[in-house]
Amino acid sequence: MTRRQLLSLAAAAPARPAVRLSIGNYGMQGYAVDHALALIRAIGYDGAELCLMRGWPSEPAMLDAAARRRIREQPLPVPTLLENLNLVVSEDDHAGALDRIRAAAALAHDVAPNDPPILQTVLGGAGRSWNDVKDRMAARLADWARVAHENRIRLAVKSHFASASDTPEKLLWLLDRVRNPALSAIYDYGHFQLLGLDLGATLDALLPRASFVTVKDSRLAAGNKAQFLLPGDGTIDYPDYFRRLKTANYQGWILAEVSRQLQTAPGYDAEAAARRSYRAMSQALRTAGLRAV
Repeated sequence: MTRRQLLSLAAAAPARPAVRLSIGNYGMQGYAVDHALALIRAIGYDGAELCLMRGWPSEPAMLDAAARRRIREQPLPVPTLLENLNLVVSEDDHAGALDRIRAAAALAHDVAPNDPPILQTVLGGAGRSWNDVKDRMAARLADWARVAHENRIRLAVKSHFASASDTPEKLLWLLDRVRNPALSAIYDYGHFQLLGLDLGATLDALLPRASFVTVKDSRLAAGNKAQFLLPGDGTIDYPDYFRRLKTANYQGWILAEVSRQLQTAPGYDAEAAARRSYRAMSQALRTAGLRAV
């Protein structure tokens, strides 16, 4: 094939959207990894996240060389990996978290050696007073970031409702204390919504430090308990949200999250949840001008 023919083919290929939509197999715990990835692609998502938590079929210890090769060779990008780590734990558990980051890094390089996925996690500290634990959290987050950097992956963390770090300001404080190039934020308005915080203000504060965006809806139930919903099933105005991303020139991944609350509810259907999330988010992206009509 001549150079002119190659250039012609490249020009004819559809442009990759600047904002791409993904979902993880976190909400598909009962599905084999190959089946989950094939389903996510068939629904229309641009990428898939792998859940590395204990008990999921994509936990690193469950994926042998052949399984990792199949993930690497299937056509769907894997932009992110999901863990559930905690900064406010014993020394032994902290050492275990560092080992899990190393295992995640090995998997990241095996499944996407040219562009290893970002490892994401919450920070823990549920029920703890921020002022009591923030210095300890920063010191241990520095360890997480150091191990991620040593193993050549990126680590993204987020604030979580009812945890010690629950606001953009607290998360930014941690990032500024650690100052490691491997470390970044995740923007997840579903947690800030529960605190009554403004979408625009939180987005402006955190998006410049965020590696990607996670979407889900939320509301407060009886007793001020968090109730997480599929993205699009609550009150968040996603066309407005996504127009704000467009105005900010955001170019990256939007991850639709199916909470553990929904997964464990009677009658939960993993495929139906993934399809419902895709319909809502892809329509909102089109309305906001971030997807072709």
